[in-house]
Amino acid sequence: MGIWKMSQLKAPPQTNDAGELREYIKYFSNQIAIMLKDLDFTLNGDINFQNVKAKSITADRMDVQELSAIVANLGHITAGLIESVQIFGSYIATRNGAFPRAEINNTGDLLAVYTDANNYLTIEPGITGEPTVTIRKSGAVSLILGPAFGLTGLLASTPIVLGTQNGNTNIVCGDSDDVIIPSWSQFKNTETGTSLQAELDSIRAELAGKADI
Repeated sequence: MGIWKMSQLKAPPQTNDAGELREYIKYFSNQIAIMLKDLDFTLNGDINFQNVKAKSITADRMDVQELSAIVANLGHITAGLIESVQIFGSYIATRNGAFPRAEINNTGDLLAVYTDANNYLTIEPGITGEPTVTIRKSGAVSLILGPAFGLTGLLASTPIVLGTQNGNTNIVCGDSDDVIIPSWSQFKNTETGTSLQAELDSIRAELAGKADI
């Protein structure tokens, strides 16, 4: 279908020649027929980019059931509310290249929360396929490992504090399992700086001295 304008019609010939006048009448009739066909197609048929020419179509001028027929690079889209959709293979972030931000990434880390470029937490697939929480603070790395090799662990390159502001701190194991530490010398009282091993050695020496009496 063509896009027509009245200004495109040729002016009638300035002549009394019957042949030229018949040719013009034939031409004019054809043009009117084309215009009527285009008009009927536009009003009663499907509208496509051949019979629609506009600089923009705004949301208030569209009333459709779905846009699944549109396949295009839509560029920069600013939306208000999007509901009930499925999105695959995308990068989603709360800010564009700025901090702080949270993001979902389809490569590398799966979920991430950034304070800045050097301080952030990520949830990644892990070196053995299990989910791993990785915390990075100015180069120091801490890991919360999923159940790989029958173990679930917390590994850090900085001190780890396990406690509460109020209430007790409980370490619970299975009925037949143990709380394991490398050595009693590494079990220390923060108030005195004395290890449990030193306390046991002191008690042992005291008991040994009483046994000699």
